[in-house]
Amino acid sequence: MAVKVREHWGSKIGVVLATAGNAVGLGNLLRFPSKVALYGGGAFIVPYLISLTLLGLPLMWVEWMAGRYGGIRGHGSTVGILGVITRGNVLARLLGIFGVAAPILIVFYYIYIESWTLGFALHSLFGKMPTPVATTETSEALKPFTEFLKNYTAPSLEAYIIFWITLFLNWIVLHRGIRRGIELAAKVGMPALFLMGIMLMVVIFTSSGHNPEWSAIKGLEYIWKPNFSRIFDGKVWVEAAGQIFFTLSLGMGAIAVYASYVKEDEDIVLTGLATTSINEFVEVIIGSAIAIPAAFLFFGPESIRELAEAGTFRLGFMSMPAVLISLPLGFFWSFLWFMLLFIAAFTSSIALIQPMIAFLEDELNISHGRAVSISMITVIIGAHLAIFIPGYIDELDFWAGSFMLIFFGILEIIFFVWLFGPNNFIDELNKGASIKVPKWVAYITGTITLAFLIFILVIWLAQNLSVMINQKGTGIWLARITIIVFVLILAALTVATTKRNSD
Repeated sequence: MAVKVREHWGSKIGVVLATAGNAVGLGNLLRFPSKVALYGGGAFIVPYLISLTLLGLPLMWVEWMAGRYGGIRGHGSTVGILGVITRGNVLARLLGIFGVAAPILIVFYYIYIESWTLGFALHSLFGKMPTPVATTETSEALKPFTEFLKNYTAPSLEAYIIFWITLFLNWIVLHRGIRRGIELAAKVGMPALFLMGIMLMVVIFTSSGHNPEWSAIKGLEYIWKPNFSRIFDGKVWVEAAGQIFFTLSLGMGAIAVYASYVKEDEDIVLTGLATTSINEFVEVIIGSAIAIPAAFLFFGPESIRELAEAGTFRLGFMSMPAVLISLPLGFFWSFLWFMLLFIAAFTSSIALIQPMIAFLEDELNISHGRAVSISMITVIIGAHLAIFIPGYIDELDFWAGSFMLIFFGILEIIFFVWLFGPNNFIDELNKGASIKVPKWVAYITGTITLAFLIFILVIWLAQNLSVMINQKGTGIWLARITIIVFVLILAALTVATTKRNSD
């Protein structure tokens, strides 16, 4: 079978920004500060940085290598890439389904949350957000914003309309393809994200709060002062490693798909390093220098854990607008904050939909326009279940947003390092590289990183599985049925196309 001619990224800066946009999302700006606050600041940062070194960068290189290797041979989805690695083995191709199913299932609920950020940005711009209560009591100060979020996400008619606008924007960019759609969006969106983030950092650190002893600098100190008190706490390690996995979009198939559109001589070692570095800059510099310092400045150190325990949305959708709107030009700063979140979420959602598009194009030979339409219609159906069925989101997030990612990360190392061969892995990774990765990295990845992932999966399942399995409810069972049916459909399509695509 002739290798299909695939579209390539237009420029090196384009692929770096697009892949960084894939990784940079709500996890950087909301989930990261919430986890830091919940697990004691510096006590979380130590295992986080170790996880970045042992887990994040090695897996990033694994996915870059696999993606380029498959892309050269006409396959961008993990179904096709695993088939190429194993010469058309049907079981391997079936396991590759996780790299197609997980991201699209995540988008079912992620895209609705993404639409909230756009809605809140528009409310801020037109001065329609609540007015903060002038008090240092956290719950009272946030009460108007708590009610606003609850009413908006009920969902309201307005939220539903903006959800459709968000869907339309994703559809348009994906329909325009790699160069004229995704790459162009990244070239505009990522610089805008950096600029907005830096402006908000400046605003926070030049503002004064209710108490002169509460300062934004102390908020940074809370985050970055080393604390080894929980170094042997397995839960903190699982959360830190899970954050690395989530923030770098690992185990989702999205990095591999983006990597499949690079040219054969592309320096993927440097590109993978640049992608990781940009993502970490947004997370540990911008992400850590806005939400927690702002809460520290206006609500004091005692409020930090309380805000984190109330969940990610409380920090991002309640405390941040309450802080920013209380400043001069506050509605503009609130608009900037939510636009920052929207751009981060938007560049991630288009990346998470792309694996299914690549699967339909490469494995079923469906045209790009039809592949985008089928993918987006799938998202629309799933998103409506997430919006209107209580309990659906949490169950979907448990299996697709957690279990599948870690499980598929383990499979990636087994297939792309051990079955492909450590020497082949390093040789393929180093093609076109200006900085050569030593061979021992393959063995570290195949042993320590693999063991680390298995440890995370075992501990995480021990903590959560029995509770989740015993939960009942229409939304929970509907989410499970959704996952099973979707995976079975992908499996049937994969089996049907295995022989044709094994040549």
